[in-house]
Amino acid sequence: MRGGEQLHERAKSALLAGASDRAGALLDRAEAQARRTGHDDLLARVELTRAYRCAEAGDVAEGERRCRAVLDRADLAAVTRGLAWGQLALLRMRVGAVPDALAAFRSALDALPADHPERATVRLNRGNVFLQTGQVPPALADFEQALAETAEDGDPVDRAMLEHNLGCTRLLAGDLVGALRLIDGAAPVLQPLSAVHRATVAQDRAAVLTAAGRPREAAVALRRAASSYGARGLRLSQAECELTLGRTLLREDPAAARVVARRAARRFRGHSGEPRALAADVVVLAAEVALGARSAAVLERCDELAEGLDRHGLRQDVQLLRLLAARVCVRRGDLAGARTRLERVRPRASTPLTTRLLGREVAAELAAARGDRRRAATHVRRGLDELHGWQSSFGSLDLQSTLVGHGRDLAVLGLRQAVTDPDPAALLEWSERARALVSRVPSVRPPADDQVARDLAELRLLLAGPPSPGPRAEELRRRVRERRWYADGPGVRAGDPASREELRAALAEDDAVLLAPVVVDGSMHALAVGGRRDEVRPLGPVGPLRDLLDGLASDLHMAAGHRDGPLAAVLDATVAARLAQVARALVDPVLDLLDGHRVVLTPSGALAGTPWSLLPGLRGRPLTVPPSATRWLQLRGARSASDPGRVVLVAGPGVARAEEEVTRAASAWRTAGAPEPQVLCGADATTRAVAAAAEGGDLLHLAGHGHHAEQNPLFSGLGLVDGPWFGHDVEQLRRVPATVVLSACELGATTLRSGEESVGMSAGWLHAGARTVVSSPVVVADDVACEAFARWHALVAGGTAPADALAEVTAGPDLGWAPLLCFGGGW
Repeated sequence: MRGGEQLHERAKSALLAGASDRAGALLDRAEAQARRTGHDDLLARVELTRAYRCAEAGDVAEGERRCRAVLDRADLAAVTRGLAWGQLALLRMRVGAVPDALAAFRSALDALPADHPERATVRLNRGNVFLQTGQVPPALADFEQALAETAEDGDPVDRAMLEHNLGCTRLLAGDLVGALRLIDGAAPVLQPLSAVHRATVAQDRAAVLTAAGRPREAAVALRRAASSYGARGLRLSQAECELTLGRTLLREDPAAARVVARRAARRFRGHSGEPRALAADVVVLAAEVALGARSAAVLERCDELAEGLDRHGLRQDVQLLRLLAARVCVRRGDLAGARTRLERVRPRASTPLTTRLLGREVAAELAAARGDRRRAATHVRRGLDELHGWQSSFGSLDLQSTLVGHGRDLAVLGLRQAVTDPDPAALLEWSERARALVSRVPSVRPPADDQVARDLAELRLLLAGPPSPGPRAEELRRRVRERRWYADGPGVRAGDPASREELRAALAEDDAVLLAPVVVDGSMHALAVGGRRDEVRPLGPVGPLRDLLDGLASDLHMAAGHRDGPLAAVLDATVAARLAQVARALVDPVLDLLDGHRVVLTPSGALAGTPWSLLPGLRGRPLTVPPSATRWLQLRGARSASDPGRVVLVAGPGVARAEEEVTRAASAWRTAGAPEPQVLCGADATTRAVAAAAEGGDLLHLAGHGHHAEQNPLFSGLGLVDGPWFGHDVEQLRRVPATVVLSACELGATTLRSGEESVGMSAGWLHAGARTVVSSPVVVADDVACEAFARWHALVAGGTAPADALAEVTAGPDLGWAPLLCFGGGW
């Protein structure tokens, strides 16, 4: 390559790396060299690169002027003419001029020879235009054709950029895992190139996180990327990043979304990017509607903006605006106007799921406003079924549970209607649909992942070191979590929730009653099914009760640490008084419906952490807490009348009576004549040994220090001799025991995900395939746990069902506060 061409290539590399000043200096030298040698074609290419540099600095008009000046030259070589059309198309794309950009890309492909490597770049850029306008099939076609035209042994950067963009397209097609695989696969090649490339990868990974229901993490990454673009003067890239951030913030913080989107719109308009500015205006309006806007002015802006976007071919944003306008019409009582706008929305398979779900929400709101409850319910059901269909493609509990946020508003609509319906069957259906969005997806066992196992082992080593393991530990957590997302789901749609007739028959056979406390718009209602009659009763506001439950958890924690001494009697009295208050709110109003029956309890996520087994009226009564009534029926159908089989008892380090606890449990099984239990204590209680034993066990008892990870519940863990055994380790098991006992502080705690989904170690074991899990939502004193589980094992070894045994153990006053709960099948 001659000197001038070398300088030009170095200038392009500097520009892509965000070093604009260095690129300008190299372009000056390349131009001087071309003039000395009379290389007119090189002069034209240098001018095209200057055009791109101008646009990146914000002067798109000047960039376009330079491109057109090159195209006006009569002596231009065919290849250079193709490059000029491609550069002009790219600049038109950057400002959202879709028809112009597509026409210019077509001209570029016509001019470039069939075997020219730049054709792949043109297809890459044209695919991005299709991406911007939501045209997924042609975007996929361009990216896949570009990959086919790029040699396997060609430029790895070119291939990585194509794979990255193909990943972005997969995301729009709903293939979240495929998107993540491609983006992460390209990242090791792209990220080392420059801070700009790192920001681009971060921006598009953030879009995946948003789709995965993790907007807070996504927002952090997007703010960093926007700052990185801004520091390098890349104002259009900064505006694009801010536009993505605004969309990400819409659900969690619409006020902040409005601020960010307005800033993006100003940047676009300052750089001749009117179509992209209109896209940012959509986010501004969406935020205002989310904040409750209903004025005629907002409606007029929606309609005018939709017309402007339609002219630019941005049809997905047009659909969104028409849905927002329809919602405003419903709020204003203009039902005819709402219907007209809804009828103009024609979602396709390629329409983003969030837009399709919004369409169902608005249609349900319109039907409800017209008094058509049946049609409203149909729209909500179909929307949630679409969400379930998407969830079923994923095998990861973490991913499934974060995705439920996309259906939160639909589920609330269904519940809101159900609590006003006099028929308990309606509330049963909607409490099931709203509360158990994940548990209705059939569980699968994801294959073990060697990389995940290595990362978890390294994470254990780091956590065993200094108190603050630093960024490496965070990176390992991210890698493990997202690699587990790769697990395939069952790929089948969830069935309908259990019918009242089916449920009543099973409850009668088990002498049980279903109690389902439901929270809607801050008010609690209790549904009871089974027994003498089915009924719905109001329970009052949830706010004061939530404060009471938080105080109770704190008191139980204190009481567990002060079993003796001057504070013990005071704390016991305080706990008893609070339990009585909670019972008056939750149990007393329905006590007559429970009679002497067992209880299948499916509480709202807002009541997570309630020590149900300690509440007067429930204490001493067998009860189990499954993810849903439908899931309880499935777990009930899986129970076996045979003995528990092989028992595995594990004591982790650092808990005074953990070894005594498992030793007494082992003695109970020997006394009952059961096969010799496997006991792992001290140096034998390693993560590898426990995993191997768990895979061969039928009842697993884990005693030790536990930690609940609030932000990442599946990184909750039990302390073993070589470090914590995480929820993600459980996902690695090839087989799990039917019954699991978590005798560890915090391991019964849960994190409430968006909607009604609670996630923690108990949910993790149930999702992995366990039938019954015994744990506590709050702290249990070591001596109480030791005594309670010694008695519990004696009863279970004698043939008593887990929930029945737990009720008998915790009924007496001699044991103290033992807030142990049975989750899952129960008996």
